[in-house]
Amino acid sequence: MPLVIGIDLGTSSTKTIALDENGDVLATASASYEMLTPHPGWVEQDEGDWWTAICKTTRAVAAELWAQGRSVDEIRGVSLSGHMNGAVFVDGAGNPLRAPILWLDRRSQAECDSANAHAAELLRTRAMHVMNPINTLAKVLWVRAHEGEVYENARYVLIPKDWVRFRMTGTFGTDVSDASVSAAADVRAREWSGEILDALEVRRDLFPDISESPEVIGTLTSRASAEMGLAANTPVCAGGGDVSCLAVGSGVIAPGVVNVGIGTAGHALAFAERLDPAAYNRLWPMCHSVPGAFFWLGCSYTCGASLAWLGGQLGEDVTSLTREAEDAPPGSEGLFFLPWLEGAATPHPDARARGGWIGLTLRHTKAHLVRSLMEGVAFDLRRSLECFEDIGLPIEDLRIGEGGARSALWRQIQVDVFGRDARILEVQDASALGAALIAGVGVGVFPDFETACERSVGLGEGVRRNDERATDYEKQFRRYCGLYPSLKGWFNENTTTAP
Repeated sequence: MPLVIGIDLGTSSTKTIALDENGDVLATASASYEMLTPHPGWVEQDEGDWWTAICKTTRAVAAELWAQGRSVDEIRGVSLSGHMNGAVFVDGAGNPLRAPILWLDRRSQAECDSANAHAAELLRTRAMHVMNPINTLAKVLWVRAHEGEVYENARYVLIPKDWVRFRMTGTFGTDVSDASVSAAADVRAREWSGEILDALEVRRDLFPDISESPEVIGTLTSRASAEMGLAANTPVCAGGGDVSCLAVGSGVIAPGVVNVGIGTAGHALAFAERLDPAAYNRLWPMCHSVPGAFFWLGCSYTCGASLAWLGGQLGEDVTSLTREAEDAPPGSEGLFFLPWLEGAATPHPDARARGGWIGLTLRHTKAHLVRSLMEGVAFDLRRSLECFEDIGLPIEDLRIGEGGARSALWRQIQVDVFGRDARILEVQDASALGAALIAGVGVGVFPDFETACERSVGLGEGVRRNDERATDYEKQFRRYCGLYPSLKGWFNENTTTAP
């Protein structure tokens, strides 16, 4: 029976999953690594940590398959998912010329301001959003301005998962989903925008060829297969950005299906057959891993990261914190949390925005702090659902997943804040699952995405909203919506982003 492998290079860990042709998960493994913050506003990683984690997880999955009497020779294809909008500058041999810059990095605000002044109309009509420090192109502009030797010596700038692709196959390239959020692409055309690059005087040859996600772009080299514990010459598909793979892994491949997830970041995804310009600079337009399709992404950058940060400061794990939050009442007695530790996203992208609590009193306890944080994350994600409705996207089947769905309290807070019932995704690592499904479609294990999702995307228990709490949260949500406009001027005075 044929097998496929999905590998998700996440912001804080790598997850690898093996599926059979029935869509059943046979083995999983994960390995974590650290983010580096050498200066305020800078966020980088060591690419060697990525490769170590990937090899550790693929070897663990291979061992589990062997224990089940299966063989890596049965693996028909591999596909990659990865955190988007990073930048790995490499020479012609694929060697990184500096530490990879991550999507959370904010050092390029000045370059973004200049680019938006010089190419505003092209960015609006081609990339379909205002350039933000999150974008890969913003990182290219910063490196050109501050590390000219790296820029001149670079053969390519790669998205993180595409550097891993090079290590696996020896080929350079990217996929449409990762390209579409870089600010360097014409999203509707599903190709790089020479007009944007020329307007900003950026080298076109820095950006590698684009493929659709299921396309087979190479095979595992002998060296990579030995290090990964997989068979040489196993086909590798282009894969997708983690959010696009997550869309596949959560079944967001048709109108009406919407996914909300809380991981390091938080997201809301809605399928789209076309891109509505009315959502400009409120939602992120993305090319779907389903060829020819699109989806809209609403984002909050530091959702789970906020809770992990709080736990780190208090010396407690996330599970114990969420248990303590149960001691605080819904609404946290008027305490609000702004989950903008690395800037705000939907519907008001602002790299200068900052997080914090508002409304603290002597009555509030640690339980209130934690619960209000969980509620603030849900409020922020509800803004994305409202944006979907504003452009006429239906929300008929709401699915929740990732870390925020593992906590019964956080699940209930989400549906009460959203005012909608939801279903829980059985497989929480939906990006890794989506990558595996892309591989399955690409090599013919599944005939199409509909079949792949029907076999693999399982939905667990439903979570019903509490109407009384939903009514109370509605009032709080309206107050929450007024906080960013009130604080925007103060945020704009903040200049502490880099030395």
